[in-house]
Amino acid sequence: MAFLHSNAVANHAERRSVRRYAVDCPATLRMPGGDRPGRLSDLSEAGARFESQVSPVEGASVLLVWADQEHFCKAVWVKGHSCGLVFERPIPLSVVEHTVEYVDVQSGPVANFGNIPLGQKRSRRAALIPSAD
Repeated sequence: MAFLHSNAVANHAERRSVRRYAVDCPATLRMPGGDRPGRLSDLSEAGARFESQVSPVEGASVLLVWADQEHFCKAVWVKGHSCGLVFERPIPLSVVEHTVEYVDVQSGPVANFGNIPLGQKRSRRAALIPSAD
């Protein structure tokens, strides 16, 4: 039984040996039951985290599609609207780097500095704390 435990520890260390990169790009899981649109939220040569309204079941084999990439993978964990995918074969680092450059984050409007009062505290909470005079 100890042999199985040491193997699990080795697998855990092994799966984290590849650096993960934060990304935000549209992606789709293609499955026999239909496509599931979503977003990649992190990516490495070994796997990815996929966010979707309907996650696949743990253990499902899927085709992950994003940009001009298609890779077979397996859902190894599912939690809420997120799932962890392990690629059938590691993908090249160049694909990961290209995807990181492709980040599709929508930024909000820039603050209008004319609307920011100068010389005032940012929070009313700070004014409620008595001073230690």
